[in-house]
Amino acid sequence: MKVEYSCCSFRDVKRTLVKIEDAIIGIAGLDQVFEKLYASKKSPDDVDGMEIVNLASFYNYIPNGKVEAYADALMKEYRQFYIDMDKVKA
Repeated sequence: MKVEYSCCSFRDVKRTLVKIEDAIIGIAGLDQVFEKLYASKKSPDDVDGMEIVNLASFYNYIPNGKVEAYADALMKEYRQFYIDMDKVKA
């Protein structure tokens, strides 16, 4: 059986390791989510964790009982991404 992959195959998506509660979770496409938010000129003050979770859920399974923990962790990651991008732009 031949397996074909589209141009947007999940295996082509970068994964970022994020600490969520006591676990390290690989989140696919997080760089794309953050770049999209940053390009939209959304600072961490303009975004909430639920928006990031909603965007990240395109490539990732987010367990119902852990949505708030994911939101908190992804907000923290976006804050750091935003600071790092501002340093590069300066």
